[in-house]
Amino acid sequence: MRAFHENRTYGTAFPFTAFVSRNIDFLAHWHHDLEIVYVLEGSIRMGINSETRVLTAGDLAVCSSGDIHYYDSKNSESKLLLVIFNPSLIGFPAGWPLNMRLTSPFVDKTQSDPVEGNPRLPVIMQELLKEHLEKLPHHEQLVTGLLHELCALILRQMPLDIVNPHKDKRRITNMKIMQEVLEYLDVHYMHPITLADAARHANMSLFYFSRFFKSISGMSYIAYLNSIRVNQAERLLLGTDKSILDIALECGFTNIRTFNRVFKQVKQRTPSELR
Repeated sequence: MRAFHENRTYGTAFPFTAFVSRNIDFLAHWHHDLEIVYVLEGSIRMGINSETRVLTAGDLAVCSSGDIHYYDSKNSESKLLLVIFNPSLIGFPAGWPLNMRLTSPFVDKTQSDPVEGNPRLPVIMQELLKEHLEKLPHHEQLVTGLLHELCALILRQMPLDIVNPHKDKRRITNMKIMQEVLEYLDVHYMHPITLADAARHANMSLFYFSRFFKSISGMSYIAYLNSIRVNQAERLLLGTDKSILDIALECGFTNIRTFNRVFKQVKQRTPSELR
């Protein structure tokens, strides 16, 4: 799976999945599909576009089409329920929501004035998980109906802004630039790409790009690039017989010492321990 743009495959012609995940760590990425997250236990740091929250049990987050988001479970334990699906299932082939955007992608359980439908949100998500796992007759129709209800309640619950192409031009442009930068890093991670190289690609000053990148991805440029390289190296270590040195060089590291240090920093163990 590509780090920057996740083209989801569902295994069937029905573009829907639901699952429970513990202690998820995922680099900043984006996709056309909707991703709705409910925290069952513990806490997790999550970023969506330029907004970051530490979510705790009972909180909910919504990643709309094209939102750049990441999960960070460092120093925390969590159990999440995720529902992910293509917006075409609820009649939004061009992305969700149409001509609107969520003022904030997070629903805090402590919000002072929850609407009547709020307690129903996690219940629907649990029902969706059950239908996905059991796959009883006509479950696809039932799932589609539940998704309509879930999204309607979210739109009722969460503040919305009308998309104004002129007013939102800077925000939309910045998100597009970030998507392109993440794609650039994902394709060229094996080459020596400096912060200055990436800033030039984004047509930004070095200082502004460094701050901009961290505000969206939740980590520094070099930390993100190293994470892509280490994740690819991990796949090669587990799936091939290539030497550790060859893997290090193939993934963009210039020497084995740096590779070992960065790999342990990211994965909390050395490449040789993985083998």
